[in-house]
This record gives sequence, C-alpha cells and structure tokens, in this order.
Amino acid sequence: MATENDDLITEFPPGYRFVPTDEELIKYYLENKVHYQPFPALFIEDIHAKEFYNKSPEALVENMCSAGEWYFFIHQDEYFRGKIGKFQIVGNEIGFWQCFGKEFPIYNSEGDVVGFKINFKYCSRSAKKNTWIMEKYRLSFECAIDDEEIEEWVLGRIIRGQKKDYANYY
Repeated sequence: MATENDDLITEFPPGYRFVPTDEELIKYYLENKVHYQPFPALFIEDIHAKEFYNKSPEALVENMCSAGEWYFFIHQDEYFRGKIGKFQIVGNEIGFWQCFGKEFPIYNSEGDVVGFKINFKYCSRSAKKNTWIMEKYRLSFECAIDDEEIEEWVLGRIIRGQKKDYANYY
C-alpha cells in the first residue's frame, strides 16, 4: 500500500499546490487506491461513507490544511457502482448534499472513458447561505471490475469558495 513507500511526498514546499486534473485523479489516485497500488503522494484522506455523510463539510475539513479544496477517498459509497441519488442526508438532518447536473465521463489521453464525475452542492438546514461544492469521481466499470479483490472507493473533492467562483456548477 502507499504508506509502505518512504519516498512519497506528504507535504508541498512553499508555493506548490495540489491541482490535479480529473484524469490525473482517476489514473494516479483512484485507480491506484482501488487496485492497491502506491500513490505519487499522500494528500487524500481515507474515510468511510457512513462517517463522511455523518458530518457537515465544515466538520469534515476543520482540522485539515488547504486553500479551499479537500480530497477524500470515500469507502463503500454507493456511487462506486454508479448509483446516483438526488439527495444525501448529512448527519442528524443538519443538511444534505444535492446532486445537480449530470454525470460526466472522464477520458484518458487515448480517448477511452476511465471514470465519471458528478457534482453536488451542500444545503444546510440553517438559513445561512453556503458555498460548498463536492465533485465525486468513480472508475468506469471496465476499470473497476478487472480485479475481483478490489474495495469500493470513490474520490470526493470538496470545494469552498465564493458563489461567483463556481458559476459553472450551477
């Protein structure tokens, strides 16, 4: 597993940012996670779906450093098998993730579909507006089912920013 490799990058030098493309997230992180291969760097937190959906976005990221984007490997999320729910209740109904838009294919450099991405926005039960967006990634069925020993992981990117920054999401 990735933690066995002492050469992995665990923090960036000043000025560097983790800004992978969708294809890079699928190819170098999610595919490697599902197939027990090492990662180029350790910047993505593991979390079980039950724990992930039991916390608000604020609670998920409160002890993590970042510049407005956080990444999670979410274990046993239903999206791994392509199930897309319109809503995912968070915690004790403190809020919910609402799916918007459609699922988008992610292509590799050869033009093959290697995964999919879908967008969610967080809606709090409180009256305050929020600007939390989540992009969830899953492998294509061809990539995921090659190995019967795989675990069910999806990758989530949580983004917090100004609404104007995410105009393309709405």
